[in-house]
Order: sequence, then structure tokens, then C-alpha cells
Amino acid sequence: SQPLPNSTLVKLKGMNNSIQFELQNSEYIAKKLNPSDATILQHLYEQCTDYTLLSDGHPPVASAAADEFLALPLGKNIEDKFIFGLFNSHNFLIGVLETIRHYPDEKSWWIGLMMLAPEYRAKGNGSQFYKAYEKWLAQQEAQFVFLAVLEENQLGFAFWQKLGFEVVRIAPPQQFGNKVHRRYVMQRQVIEG
Repeated sequence: SQPLPNSTLVKLKGMNNSIQFELQNSEYIAKKLNPSDATILQHLYEQCTDYTLLSDGHPPVASAAADEFLALPLGKNIEDKFIFGLFNSHNFLIGVLETIRHYPDEKSWWIGLMMLAPEYRAKGNGSQFYKAYEKWLAQQEAQFVFLAVLEENQLGFAFWQKLGFEVVRIAPPQQFGNKVHRRYVMQRQVIEG
């Protein structure tokens, strides 16, 4: 595939993160991001304005990426949080997956966010990203993955169902930016190997 112009994607320079995993398509690799990567993550948020309009009712705030590195559920600490950036063969950030280990219990991990730059969607990249993540999770001895999909996000809901996630409950309405959403809490058992 052709690289996109630098004005569309931001290239990561000099990152040396030890946690990474490869996708089935060898053009892509996932690497753990650090707070120093907030600038490139913010650029991805700004490319994915469609999602923040859906979730929050407004474009991403200027601190969205920096805030993502600090957002934690009650009882968890920063060592439990992993933000993986998905990079193409030219080392441009094209996607993100944010996850919390041992949440909601010691056997499980929680995906808080997964999004891809619009031009990389509907091409199998999201599925490959998730499958590579789950393979890595199996190495971490995780048994289950949980996530919540906004009721309004029917494309996201269909995506996760196709990957084998099942609804375990519907969470009560909660405020997100200017909007209020019910969420489908979904679960999938981690498949080893």
C-alpha cells in the first residue's frame, strides 16, 4: 500500500518501546505508546473526529491524547494501562488500542478504546489488530477480554460481534461530553495461540 502524505499521518521518530506485536499482515506492527507519544496520538484523534462526534458530540479536545494516558478505572494504577499504537511500514501511526489489565477481575483485560484512521478502516486492519492483541494477551495468561460499545455505535457493535464478542449486560446511561449513552458490555474468551 502507498504511504499517505505526511500532512495526514504523523511519523514516530526514535521510539524504543519493548512491548510490541506483529499483525498477520507484516506491513503493520503494534507498539506500546508512552505519554511522550501524546502528540502523534492527538493527531490520530483529530483524524478520527467522526468517533468523538459520535461519542462526545464534539471534536476531540486539545488534551484528548494526554488525557488518555491518565484515564483509569477506580482501583487501577498507571502500570495497569497499555496504549498500543498501530504503525504502518513507514512508521506512521494509523490506529490505537487502549487496554487495562486485570480488569474487571484478575483473569480479564478491558479494551477502553480502539480506533483506526478512516482510510485504514473496512480493510481488515481492525480485525487483524485485535487478533494480534489477543494473541499477545494469551501470552499474558489473560482468560477474557471485556469492552463496552456505545449503543449508538452500530458499526462498532457489528465489528465486535463479528470477532466473537457477546453482550453480557447493558450499562445504564452515562454522560460522555455533550451526550448520554447506554453501552453494551461485551465479553470474549481469549483463544490461546
